[in-house]
Amino acid sequence: MKYKICFVILSRANYGSIKSLMHEVKNSQSFKIQVVVGASAILDKFGNVRNIIKKDGFKIDGNLEFQSSSLFLSSMSETVANGISKISHVFKSLKPDFVFTVGDRYETMATALSSIFLNIPLCHTMGGERTGTIDESIRHAISKLAHFHFVSNDDARKRLIKMGEDKKKIFNVGCPRIDTVKKI
Repeated sequence: MKYKICFVILSRANYGSIKSLMHEVKNSQSFKIQVVVGASAILDKFGNVRNIIKKDGFKIDGNLEFQSSSLFLSSMSETVANGISKISHVFKSLKPDFVFTVGDRYETMATALSSIFLNIPLCHTMGGERTGTIDESIRHAISKLAHFHFVSNDDARKRLIKMGEDKKKIFNVGCPRIDTVKKI
């Protein structure tokens, strides 16, 4: 039986941060990859990344339009609310065994909440890092929701342990962006 791992890409930056792992999962005999793209990742004004994902050899299993176009601060909460509804619907259809989310952008909160509400184990990269911005609050919230943590350094690992996360479920794998840089 192949485990289905669903990667949710909601910004161009998220894809760059995780594509090396996506290739590993795609080429694995143990996993089946699922790819869902949405929010700013599918908008031209934010560098629509769908064509890059397809060019890199991935099939897109879901395209979700839910990015609020408002210029108000409330656009973040509107985007997350719309995202929860749409992502949950796709998860019910795809039935992944695991969901993989990247980092700290506010849109990823919709992925995390959809995953845990549907009792799908959530895997999170880049948890435990510090930035001093709203991204840090989002990142820490997602870390508390996640079941498995793939951190980029030992300081991040230690922070997650201090936050009460199970050290057996924290894996210091380094930053996946480095894999991409090494290929250049």
